[in-house]
Amino acid sequence: ANITMWNRRALLFIALFAFDSISSAFVTPNAHSTVYQRSKISSSRSLVVVESAKILPLAYTSASAALLIKATKATSKPELAVLLATSTLSLVNLGPRDNAQLASEKKAYKNTPPASSGKAKQERQAAKTWRSVVRIKIIGQLAGLLRMACAKGTKDVMRGAAIIMAANVAFFLCGGGWSKHDEDGKWVPMPSNVSSAVTTIDAILSASALLAASSPVGSMQHAISAGIFTAGAAMGTLEGLPKFIESIGGLFK
Repeated sequence: ANITMWNRRALLFIALFAFDSISSAFVTPNAHSTVYQRSKISSSRSLVVVESAKILPLAYTSASAALLIKATKATSKPELAVLLATSTLSLVNLGPRDNAQLASEKKAYKNTPPASSGKAKQERQAAKTWRSVVRIKIIGQLAGLLRMACAKGTKDVMRGAAIIMAANVAFFLCGGGWSKHDEDGKWVPMPSNVSSAVTTIDAILSASALLAASSPVGSMQHAISAGIFTAGAAMGTLEGLPKFIESIGGLFK
């Protein structure tokens, strides 16, 4: 009864995207299938690509709106700050970035045919890893956003925030750095020192949110931990702001 209309929409879009991701990840052509069956699978996968590009932005925008609405009912200043910071992060950074990465992994997977040796095999493995880690991260982030939107208290809000950053940590620990591809689907590994630094920062933010969740509301420890997460989320928003403004400007051209 406490779930708002925006919460329900966010849940719907997240569920649709999760189903879409799982289906596209496991649907592969059978070597013994007929030409007709292969054509049918190819058409289905093309539809999946189109639908994902529509569902994902809606999911993040809906989650952002749901958190903004929830912020109006926050019971403490730390909770209010975390909700507002995460709402803007979802809209300005997570949504545009993850949509671009989703398109990138599809191009990379399509442009790298199976290989058994040499550089071609490495490129294929990188594309497969990129495909997996991008989807893991997106589903994890959406799960965290949904947890925050449907939270019944401050502690659940903080736990949802921790899940979002934990998804980023999992992304890098599973190979998101070395398997990184650009917007054209070309393999451009991230330097290991940069990958390690980003992983460490996200781990600190996730731990801070968890610490805030386990601390008494109103305590100094709760306020400081929530403040650390809020600062990190704000930095992420500033990082994604230039591309977000560019994408908004493109709508009026």
